Amino acid sequence: AFPFLDRFFINLYLPGETLGVYAGIQELLTRIFSITIFPLTLALHPRIMNLWNDSKIREAIQTIKWGVGIMIGFVTILLFIMWMFENVIFDIIHLAIPQMSSQHKTLIIPLLSAGFLWQFSFLAHKMLELKEQTKIMVMFLLFSLLINIVGNSVFIPRMGVQATANTAFISALAYCLLTGIYSIMA
Repeated sequence: AFPFLDRFFINLYLPGETLGVYAGIQELLTRIFSITIFPLTLALHPRIMNLWNDSKIREAIQTIKWGVGIMIGFVTILLFIMWMFENVIFDIIHLAIPQMSSQHKTLIIPLLSAGFLWQFSFLAHKMLELKEQTKIMVMFLLFSLLINIVGNSVFIPRMGVQATANTAFISALAYCLLTGIYSIMA
């Protein structure tokens, strides 16, 4: 629902070309994590579930922590590379999306971060999943969705497409923090 809502609000308030550029950047940057991190999440899931079902709670939690550490290490390296080679990376993205102008450069970090946080949330909410707290997960998702809707409808008319990228990041961060904190406390 999040990408759909982002695109809905951009289409509502901004020109179609802006929507195309945003959608292209969002898809490209989101897929980076689908290709790099999601396989790790998929590999860890059955291991964690087996440990949990075998009452090896400590080992299951340790596996989650290991996955979190790997993901944080990966994104730290990626953000460092983005910072060091910002112009080169912008030029590469510009090759893939020729309509992208230098004003869209500021969309890269929030969208990249949002993409990472949604992938990271698969581990951040794992304890809720293991303890069958699906209703809590849904409440946190609805809260993030509310952030997305309010942020886009209030800030796109004032800030343009940057508001959508920032809202995407904030809504992903909210879900990740809420599930992570709840998981630690539960």
